[in-house]
Amino acid sequence: MAELPNLQSLNLLITHSLHHTRATMLSINREAMKIVRRILDAPDALGVVVSRLACGATVIDMGQQAPGGWAAGRLYTLVTLGGLGEVSYEPFVVGDRVLSAVRVMIDHPLEACVASQIAGWRLEGAREGAPILAGPARALNHANLDHYFELIDYRDRADEGVIAIQTAEPVTDDWATTIAAACQLAPEHLYILVAPNSSLVCAIQVAARIVEQSLHRLAEEGFDLRAVQYAHGIGVIPPLIADEVVAMGRINDSLLCGIATLCVDAADDAIATVIGKVVSVASRAYGRPFVEIYEEAGRDFYQIPLDLHSPAVLHINNMRTGHTFSAGEINDGVLRQSFFGEVGIGRE
Repeated sequence: MAELPNLQSLNLLITHSLHHTRATMLSINREAMKIVRRILDAPDALGVVVSRLACGATVIDMGQQAPGGWAAGRLYTLVTLGGLGEVSYEPFVVGDRVLSAVRVMIDHPLEACVASQIAGWRLEGAREGAPILAGPARALNHANLDHYFELIDYRDRADEGVIAIQTAEPVTDDWATTIAAACQLAPEHLYILVAPNSSLVCAIQVAARIVEQSLHRLAEEGFDLRAVQYAHGIGVIPPLIADEVVAMGRINDSLLCGIATLCVDAADDAIATVIGKVVSVASRAYGRPFVEIYEEAGRDFYQIPLDLHSPAVLHINNMRTGHTFSAGEINDGVLRQSFFGEVGIGRE
């Protein structure tokens, strides 16, 4: 007779089975399209510009030529979460200043973050310099799924797709037709959201990636993401600047100083083993503004230590045992140096 699983293993198996069943009923593209239609219904009020490429794809400019704004930033973030989150704003204190922060509350973290929000699709077949893509249409790219889909069981099927591009470059027909073909969509059923580093919309949506950043770091350290049931996070929205490189540094610093909380069903030992490894203070590159590290790496993201892309603070509540594990710190000095140019401030 085969050995019966113990109660804890059985509970985790049931949880994973229920999660998989729940996931297969969700279409992140269909959910995101509900948000896209809200944008299309009120472009002027949201400060966005809608246009159609020659191939038929729809481009929604939320920060290149269009001004965007707080409402647009919230909706852009919801789209990148596959329509599966709650997004709100609240105060965040940095030194003697009070900035705004974005909070995300997520009931489906694997579908919303891993399958959608992560910028994981490197566009192949388009012209040189094509960007890395985020958003729910990543889960439609069945022919060439990015490696993050190895971590989860989710795939999507939908008649319309939504992608998000963080760039100051105009979206081209070449990009759109490549994306649509990979997703097996007619180009007229593809919707592309775009905002550059220097825009308010981009600053908001990047700060809102704190849960996503925590999840991929946990996976890189060997934690089974299927154990994650709920999540929420908060990230400070940095001061804006027209310089795209400096703006990129600031929005990355907002992530490195973000706070995430996860509710999981796992063994305490599995959490205790990884939590101290997946916060930014554990990185050898920790303690300086991101733009300095980026310049030293020759402006090549792939030369930046992988472990730097981590939350500042991570809390993991184990629903199985009731224990909560915490690690990390907010480096106020790096934020003040990055955001306000306050010199002589080192690691605090």
